Amino acid sequence: MMGHTHLAVGVAVGLAIFVPKTWPELLAGIGAGALGGLICDIDVGTSKSHKRADMITMFSAIIVAAVILADWFFHVGIQEKLMQNETFVQVFAPTIAFICICAYGKGTPHRTFMHSILALILLTTCVGIAVPIAAPYFCMGFLSHIIMDIFNKRRVKILWPYKKGVCLKLCSSQGKVNKILFYSGTLASCLCILFSVYRMYDWASFVKVISNIW
Repeated sequence: MMGHTHLAVGVAVGLAIFVPKTWPELLAGIGAGALGGLICDIDVGTSKSHKRADMITMFSAIIVAAVILADWFFHVGIQEKLMQNETFVQVFAPTIAFICICAYGKGTPHRTFMHSILALILLTTCVGIAVPIAAPYFCMGFLSHIIMDIFNKRRVKILWPYKKGVCLKLCSSQGKVNKILFYSGTLASCLCILFSVYRMYDWASFVKVISNIW
């Protein structure tokens, strides 16, 4: 599947399963789900695909920056939660490990290490140590990517370094199924975000304000 499809579905799956209950969790969930859905494909390495890998890396950086800016502007408390019980080293070390794992994965053949259960465990562990609230969403985004790619026509080595892969050959990565999943994932993401916001909003205070106005 295409990158935008993996992003949309990765966000939707995480939000639908875990249903964020706070603003920090919602922002972290959106960012981590998107990152998990995208990061697998940094291993595309042919001349044309390499540009796609660079774009995925760029979008991943933008996602992280967007979450940080949203936290800074809206003061939802992500940074405070990060540093509340963790020292700088405890956050910094897994972040460096995450980058090193991705750097290694970028040089491996497509749909091998970066599409494996091993990579899922290693990267989710890094996220879980650095940003515990984001780990479940990252895991679901990453896992959704692997599952969707299994339906394509190229083998996914989910048990890497075991050489054999899994491939169902049911659809093309750029065909109608890809479009359906993209639009479905985007719609589901929007609905999940709205539902989470609805649950978090203080409707009693809102009704009181409206009553006073009238």
